[in-house]
Amino acid sequence: MHDPPPTKGTILISGEGTNLQALIDATSSTLPYLKIVRVISNKKEAKGLIRAKSASIPTKYHNLVSGNYFAKGEADQAVKQAAREKYDADLADIVLADEPDIVICAGWMHVLSPKFLDPLVAKKVPVINLHPALPGKYDGIDAIKRAYDDYHKGKLEHDRTGIMIHYVVPEVDRGEPIVVREIQCKTPETLEELKDRVHAEEHQLILEGTAMAIHNLWEERSKSG
Repeated sequence: MHDPPPTKGTILISGEGTNLQALIDATSSTLPYLKIVRVISNKKEAKGLIRAKSASIPTKYHNLVSGNYFAKGEADQAVKQAAREKYDADLADIVLADEPDIVICAGWMHVLSPKFLDPLVAKKVPVINLHPALPGKYDGIDAIKRAYDDYHKGKLEHDRTGIMIHYVVPEVDRGEPIVVREIQCKTPETLEELKDRVHAEEHQLILEGTAMAIHNLWEERSKSG
C-alpha cells in the first residue's frame, strides 16, 4: 500500500495525551504523511497540551464554562443546551480555520453534537474517535470499568472487552468501526491493571485506525475527482 498524500490532522484531547504522543511519534515513522496542524483541548491543565507544545504543534484551549458560554452553576437546561450548541459551532469554526483533512479524537471527553459535525460533513472532513469498548457495547464514559464489573458478575460476553476506532456520528460511540481489537479479561486482575492493558493496546490501535481512515479518505477523494 502506497503512502497517501500529506494529510493535515487536528487532534482533540482532554487529558494526559498518551494517544496524542503515539500519533506525534508516528509522524516521524509509520505515519510520515500525517501533519498535525493543531491540538485542541477542553481542559486547561491537560498534559497533552504540553506534549503538543514540546513538538512545536499549535494548540488551542476551548472550554464550555470558562469560555463564558454559560455561568458556572447554571441550572436552566435550555440555556445549557443552547450554550453547548454554540460551543460546538465555535469549535467547528476553530477546527475548519486550519483546513484539516481529518479530525482525530484522542481522549476527547465531550460529546460532539450536529452543530460541530454537520459543518465538517459539509467540508468532507471525517472525524474519528478512539473508544475503549467493542462496537455496540459500553457507549459513553467509564467503559472499561463497566466491562470489568460485568466480567466479575459473569455477564461479559465471551469474557472479552476491547477497543475500537470509529467514525463519529451524533449517536455516542455508534459510528461505523474502522478497526476493532478484542481484549480478554483475566482473573486475578485489578481494574487498574486492565486499564493499563487497554491503554497499551490503544496506542497501537489509534495508529492503525488513523492510517486506515486516511487511506479511506484519499480513496473517496480520488473517486469523487
